[in-house]
Amino acid sequence: MPRVYIGRLSYHVREKDIQRFFSGYGRLLEVDLKNGYGFVEFEDSRDADDAVYELNGKDLCGERVIVEHARGPRR
Repeated sequence: MPRVYIGRLSYHVREKDIQRFFSGYGRLLEVDLKNGYGFVEFEDSRDADDAVYELNGKDLCGERVIVEHARGPRR
């Protein structure tokens, strides 16, 4: 399944904020938040492509976030 990396997240971001941010870009299968970054897994790779293209550099909870395709194998 296609995974997307989200960087420069505010430490106050919650899963519901991520779900709202990515709403309209297809079905999310999983949201995995860490300190300052996270990953979302999409059902469809085209939706992931659209989200990366449209949301990279956008504001989320006061921070301009990095949105790009995740690299490397899932840990």
